[in-house]
Amino acid sequence: MRTNSNIHLRLVLQILASQILFHFTFAFTTPTLYTQNAWTTSLHSSIDTIQDTIEERPQRIIVVGGGWAGYSFCESISKNNLEIILLDASKDSKGGLAGGYRSEKNRPVEAGIHGFWREYNNVFDIMEKIEGIDVDTVLGDYIPSVLFSQHGRVALAPVIGNDDDIVTDQDLIKENLQKLAMNPLDVGLLRKTLAALVPPPLDLPILAEFDSKDLFSALPNSERKQLAWIDLVSAIGLLGAWADFNPEERASWERYDTYPAEDLFRKAGITQTLKEELVDPLLHVLPMCPAYDCSAAAALSCFHVFALQSIRGAFDVRWCRGSISELIFDPWQQQLENRGVTFQGGSRVVNIEKTMDDYKYAVTLDGSEPTTLGCDAIVFAVGANSMSKITQFSPLLQSLPATKDFDRLRGITCVAVRLFLKPNDVVYTDSEGRKTQLPMDLAKKMNDSPVAVCGPNIGNIPELKETGFCVYDLQRMQDEFAVKTEESIDDNLAVLEVDFYRADSIVNLSDDEIVSIALQAAASALETSTIDGDLVVDKAIVRARNAVSHFAPNQALYSSGVDLGDNIYICGDWIDRTGHSSWSTEKSVVTARQAAAALSRDLKLAKSECDVIEVAEDTLQLSLLRDAARLLRKTLPPTTLPPSPWILAKQLLSGDKSI
Repeated sequence: MRTNSNIHLRLVLQILASQILFHFTFAFTTPTLYTQNAWTTSLHSSIDTIQDTIEERPQRIIVVGGGWAGYSFCESISKNNLEIILLDASKDSKGGLAGGYRSEKNRPVEAGIHGFWREYNNVFDIMEKIEGIDVDTVLGDYIPSVLFSQHGRVALAPVIGNDDDIVTDQDLIKENLQKLAMNPLDVGLLRKTLAALVPPPLDLPILAEFDSKDLFSALPNSERKQLAWIDLVSAIGLLGAWADFNPEERASWERYDTYPAEDLFRKAGITQTLKEELVDPLLHVLPMCPAYDCSAAAALSCFHVFALQSIRGAFDVRWCRGSISELIFDPWQQQLENRGVTFQGGSRVVNIEKTMDDYKYAVTLDGSEPTTLGCDAIVFAVGANSMSKITQFSPLLQSLPATKDFDRLRGITCVAVRLFLKPNDVVYTDSEGRKTQLPMDLAKKMNDSPVAVCGPNIGNIPELKETGFCVYDLQRMQDEFAVKTEESIDDNLAVLEVDFYRADSIVNLSDDEIVSIALQAAASALETSTIDGDLVVDKAIVRARNAVSHFAPNQALYSSGVDLGDNIYICGDWIDRTGHSSWSTEKSVVTARQAAAALSRDLKLAKSECDVIEVAEDTLQLSLLRDAARLLRKTLPPTTLPPSPWILAKQLLSGDKSI
């Protein structure tokens, strides 16, 4: 434990004064017993006693940010003898941006709905460590998603990982081939057999159910509005870049992060229709930005994590059965409090500086009467934009080499709209037996899934030109809103959630204006009549300005590793893009564990639990592709992003390297 030299001097002087007084009195009352050895022994004993008291003070760790990263960090170190204080700017919600609160009418409100993908192994692992939580009770089953573009419904992405019919056993594959020989028109069996014969992620496009009427059209790209087979084939042009880019290598990020994804897709030679129908909707709801404002590294990494991994069903997603704050963060916080962690809401950090007190740092909090907390180590678990602001007002943070580009970090604005509607008199039951009381035409359009993933520029609504969004039927997703069977259906409310991403164009509108756009957006995407505004009996709108990490070109290069130096650490979904190919909530948990490991090493903590579950290994096919890409880069390194084979052929034949 470090103590200040001034404190030591003060203590020694106090001890000397008390010892002189004591021994002066003692010498006059019992002179025959007084010796130099008695003086020395008594003095050393007093110093040792006070020193032991100083050393016994638990080390104080301040964690800034109460989302997945902050809670995960506390979970990782909370079994040590520490004083841990978690600060969060929000007064109302647990879980930060992933959390929520109760409205005045006691209805749950969240800052957007958050999914849990099949490869969120560290997230599931840390949830299983929370007493009172059963993951399969808190989270629903994996469910499919339906993708919509500005031209209508694109495809249904099925749940693959749970499909027992997709077999890899060679005898069963032979059996299926024999069945197909008898019944070649069994399209479903044909798809599943083909999917079993190819490695992930090639199974996903085989099993996806495309809605395109032009799939086998011979019309040129400029005359089509929906996908054709030639568009899907053009995606192979991305194969070279996917193989060349290693999401866990810093060098790959340095090469690809400087380019916008727009350049990547142009070099790959994908068709404009593929970009509009598949790529743009996914970009606008995953990294939440258009191709020109998203780095090529971020696009490749994001698609790899969510769809192109070597695990079958990587795109499969499940959702919380209720409020994440109440079902996950409430019991989690109780567990951490039982271990001595202190939670302090409404605490916005405005400055950090070194102190001459018994602690290493002084953390100043905003308020009518600013307060200061001392600590031995600081952990930041906030978003990129928030970290940029904190650094801006802290000369100490600015002096750290790792933070030199934090002023360039950017955020994305999101708006979550939750609408409580008068229930339809007729209860609609979907193909999986889930019930809803949304207006009938909307309920039927959402039959295949309670989740609609929507790209930009839908309905030619001006405010949504660059805004993607998701539509959720919460009656079919969350237990609290489920259609009641033992009570009158009149007690129910239909609940529609519309979450907008890159929502700068609507964030400053009035609540009523945002509600109107949400109703219009859902109707335009699903091609239904617009819901009558009179059906809205209650609403909740959460505006998250610049709150989500923005992976624009160079942004990953502006971030840092988890250890900023001198007992200052950082974690979150925008930190350390290398070392573990994960995104979103999974990345927050991973970096929290990595930061906890760094702090535990520096402070010599013995009871931390910081092990990170690694990602799945590449398939043999992908490993061979990456080996070939590395060899090619060594022998004939490209000066820019690797072009696709057909673009490379055009360049060689025409001599025009700008193609």
